Amino acid sequence: MARPRRDANAVPTVQRILLSAEQAFASQGYERARLADIARVAGITRPSLLYHFKTKDALYAAVVSANITALTEAFAAARASEGAYDAQLLRLIGAYVDFLEARPVFSALLLRELLNKQGVMRETFRDLLVPILDGVEQWVIDSGRTPPGVPVRATLLHLAMGPLVRTAVSDLREPFWRDESGTLELTRRLLLA
Repeated sequence: MARPRRDANAVPTVQRILLSAEQAFASQGYERARLADIARVAGITRPSLLYHFKTKDALYAAVVSANITALTEAFAAARASEGAYDAQLLRLIGAYVDFLEARPVFSALLLRELLNKQGVMRETFRDLLVPILDGVEQWVIDSGRTPPGVPVRATLLHLAMGPLVRTAVSDLREPFWRDESGTLELTRRLLLA
């Protein structure tokens, strides 16, 4: 008997696993998320999940890595655009905000990991995100466009944390932020002389 035809629009198994795992890790945390539940939501069995990802650690690392890679690509695309520094900086910050808006589950996962001092991927997040922060900070400093006395790294971190929290706490967006985050306007006022 022949295999049934694959649906051209079906989400590949690995992608379904990653999406299911991202949701579970974000809502329950690494420790409480169960592989059997992740597999069930992905529409497969636990042994099938373990065929693709040998351990829970490997699955978690794959979720984190996929998102950090996507963020890095979004930053690279924003920086590759032509234009004056002001426009490039606003595109870069806009790309970050858009990235988080498109991935609120990742925002929740990242925020959970940042707050968990015993987090499994805490060091991995540090190792992957700090170089991105270092690069953006140096680029902003090298521009010579920041107002005198503005602490660039602290400003970048403040600009990063607002959208992170805003997208992670979707049910509280309206009462706290109303219609918009104001991140681009803050960027203009804090980093562009």
